[in-house]
Amino acid sequence: MAARAIKQFTIFSTGALCYGLMEIMNRGFTHITMGLLGGIAFTVIHALNGDRREGKLRLFPILCVSALFITSIEFLSGEILNRVLQMNIWSYRDVPLNLDGQICLPFSILWFALSFFGVFADDFIRHRIFFERRNYSYFRQREPQKIAV
Repeated sequence: MAARAIKQFTIFSTGALCYGLMEIMNRGFTHITMGLLGGIAFTVIHALNGDRREGKLRLFPILCVSALFITSIEFLSGEILNRVLQMNIWSYRDVPLNLDGQICLPFSILWFALSFFGVFADDFIRHRIFFERRNYSYFRQREPQKIAV
């Protein structure tokens, strides 16, 4: 039980720190809520990647679901933080194809691409930190193991 909590904390913290650092590199600053969203997003990628590692899901659907999830939580948090609470943390108003200035198509495409790196990072963490079996087959479906009787 404690090992599972440590693993979830590690995954969440990695997502929070990485997203915060990406924002700082891109905009020069970040907000604590962006770390929370990054942690939640990486936790979802971790769960989906677990299904890929077991042969239940392929990579492309994981990237699609991840991008849709990230876009959805960005929209929901943007409506609450930026519109209702008027914190003005970010705005996509100047970006083409935006919805209420909270999300936009170019960044949804970026979330799709960054989700691949999230899957790769999750595999790395699983293997190097938690000593899980190696599974770096991203583009081919693994055949189920046949058990000889």
